[in-house]
Amino acid sequence: MGKKSREKKQRRLDESYGPDKFYGSYQDYWPKRIIRWAVYLILFTPLLISGRFFFPYVGLKSLYFMALVEIMFAAYIFLAFSFPKYRPKSNILFLVLILFVGFLILSSIFGADFSHSFWSKYERMTGLLMWFHLLAFFIVLSSVFKKREDWYKIFGVSIFVAILISSISLFTRIGPSNLSSSMRGGATIGNSSFLATYLLFNVFLAFYSSLKTRNNFRVYSILASGFLVLALLLSTGRAAIVSFFGGLVLLFFLYLTFVPLKRSLNILGKIFLCVSVIIFLISIFLFFQPESVVQQKFIEKAGISRSIVWDMAWKGWQEKPLLGWGPENFNLVFTKHFHPCLFARECGGTVWFDRAHNVVFDTLATTGIIGFLSYLSIFIFAFYLLWKKYFKEKLDFWTAGIFSVLLISYFVQNLTVFDMVNSYMMLFLILGFITFVTQDQENNYKEASFSQRKWLVAIILICFIFCFSKFVIQPLKTDYYVIKVFHAQNFEQKMDFYKKTVESSPIGKYQIREFFAEQLMRFAQSESAKQVSKETIKEEFDFVSKELEKSIKESPLNFRSHLKLGQIYNIYVLIDSLKVSRAQQVLEKAIELSPTNQQGYWALAQTKIHQGNYETALSLAKQALDLDSRVVKSHLVIIEIAQKTGDKDLAKKHAQEAIKLDPSLEPKLQQFLSE
Repeated sequence: MGKKSREKKQRRLDESYGPDKFYGSYQDYWPKRIIRWAVYLILFTPLLISGRFFFPYVGLKSLYFMALVEIMFAAYIFLAFSFPKYRPKSNILFLVLILFVGFLILSSIFGADFSHSFWSKYERMTGLLMWFHLLAFFIVLSSVFKKREDWYKIFGVSIFVAILISSISLFTRIGPSNLSSSMRGGATIGNSSFLATYLLFNVFLAFYSSLKTRNNFRVYSILASGFLVLALLLSTGRAAIVSFFGGLVLLFFLYLTFVPLKRSLNILGKIFLCVSVIIFLISIFLFFQPESVVQQKFIEKAGISRSIVWDMAWKGWQEKPLLGWGPENFNLVFTKHFHPCLFARECGGTVWFDRAHNVVFDTLATTGIIGFLSYLSIFIFAFYLLWKKYFKEKLDFWTAGIFSVLLISYFVQNLTVFDMVNSYMMLFLILGFITFVTQDQENNYKEASFSQRKWLVAIILICFIFCFSKFVIQPLKTDYYVIKVFHAQNFEQKMDFYKKTVESSPIGKYQIREFFAEQLMRFAQSESAKQVSKETIKEEFDFVSKELEKSIKESPLNFRSHLKLGQIYNIYVLIDSLKVSRAQQVLEKAIELSPTNQQGYWALAQTKIHQGNYETALSLAKQALDLDSRVVKSHLVIIEIAQKTGDKDLAKKHAQEAIKLDPSLEPKLQQFLSE
C-alpha cells in the first residue's frame, strides 16, 4: 500500500470514528479492536459449560479466559512497543500486583510442589499460570482503556452476562423439574456460593452505572440492579448476601460522612462509621477466636468442619511461616494435619479439602506471612488511591465509595469461601478500573514508524503460537480426553485415550491419575469386569499403577496419591499376588504422611488381610477406631476381619456399635447380631 493510499484510508477511519473515539489512528486501530472485543468476550466466561470436559464448570471457562487473554496480550505487546502512550504507567497498585505475583513465584519455588503450584488442576485452575494471565489482563485493561465511556461499555457487557446467568438460575427454580434437576446450584457457574460472589460484583457495577450514566444506559442499569439483587438474594450464597447488605450500610455511612450535607449529618455519619468499623474489627477478631460467640454462631450455620480446617491451616502456616507451602498446595497441609473427626457425621463427613475456605488462612498456609501481607496490600493501596484522589477533589464520591465498599464486601465474603476464575476475572476488572480513575493521563508521546515494527510482529507471533499451544490447546486436549477414556468403544481405544490424556499437558496430572484409579477400582469390582479378560484388566492396572507411581515420585508428600496407589495394588493383588508387598510399602508411607487419617489404616488392614496376617489387620483397624470411635467404617472393617477369623463376639460387638451410629445399617448387619 502506497503513502497516498494509507493517508486516504486514515482519513476514512478518522471520519468514521472521529479523533476522540477509542480506536484512534489506523496503525493502532486493529490491535485496539482486537483488545476491545477480546475483553467483551472474556466477560462471557461464566456462561461456558460443557459435559464433554473434565470438571465441566471450571476447566473450559479457565482455558477460554486464558486463550482470550493471550490473544489480547499479543495485540497489546504490539501496541505498547509501537505507541508509548499504551505502556503501563507508574502506579502503586500495578507495582503491588507485580510484587504479589513475584512472591507467589518465590512461594512456588520454595514450596512443597512447584509443578502443582504452577499448573494447578482442572477442578480449580488457579495456579501460577492463571495468575500470569490475570496480571496480563489487568495490564491491558489499565493501559488501553482511557475513557470512562469505554469502561461503561465494559460494565454494560458484564451486567448483561450477569443478567443471563441470573435468568438461568431463576428459571431453574421455577422452570420444569427435569431442567432444575439437570442444572446444579449456581446455574452455569455450578456452585451457589461462586454464583453469589460473581453477582456481588455485578450488582455494585449496575448500581454504579445507574448513577454515572445517562439516558437508556441509566434505565438499563437501574432495571439490572433490581433484577441482579433479586438473583443474589435467591442464590443461597449466604456469605455474599450478608456482605452485600453490610456493604450497603457502610456505603450509607460513608455518604453521610463525606457528601456535603448538614454538618450535623456529617458528624452523625462519622460516629456511625467509627462505631461500625470498631464492631467489624471486634467481630473479625472474635470470628477467629476458638469457642467465641461469633465463631459458635458461624459453626451453627456452616458446620464445625470449617473451623477444624482453619485450625489445620494455622498449623500448616506455623510450619512454614514466611512463604508457606506454595500456591495450590493446601491439600498437603490438610492431609498432614488431618483431623479424624471429619469422617464423623458430627463434623460434616467431608474428608477432602484443597482449600481452607477462608482467604486469610488459605493465603497464610500457602504463601506465608509475606504472601498474605502482599495480598492484603492490594486492597489497602486500592483504597488509598481512591480516597487520595477523592480528597484532592479529582474523583467523585460514588466512584471512591462504591468501589471501596465492593472490595471490602468481596474480601469479607471470602472469609468463608474461595475464588475461581469468575470472581478473579471480576476482581481484576475492578482493579483495572481503579487504576484508570486514579492515574493521570498523559498525551505527549512519540509513535514509532511502522517499518520498525515488522520484526516485532514476527516475535510476538512466535511467542503467541508457543504459549497458545502449550497453555491452552494442549490442556484443552487433556481436559477432553479424560472424558473420552470412559466413552471408548473398545479397550485399544481406551488405552489410546489414557495415553493421550497423560501426555498432552501436566495440568491436573495428580488428580487425573487418581480419578483413573477410582474409576478402575469401581469397574474391577463390578459385574462388568467378569466379562473382560484377565490380560486386559492387568494391562489397565499396569498403566494406572505406573502413572500413580509417577505421582508419588513427583510429589512425595502427596498422601492421596499414595493412598490411591495402595488401594489399586490391593485390588491388583487379586490378579498378581506379587503386588502385595508394594501395596504394603506404599500404604505404610501413606500412614507416615497422614498419621491421623483413618483411610491409610483401613487400606493397610486390607493389605494385611491379603497376606493372611489377620492379627496385624485387626490392630490397624483398632488404631483407626481409636482415632475417632464415631466413624462407622472403622467398625465395619473390624467386623470384616472378625468374620474372617471367626470371632463372632467381636463381630457382634462392633455391629451393635455401628448400628448405634447409623441405624440404617441394621438390615445389613442383622446376621452378626443373631449369632
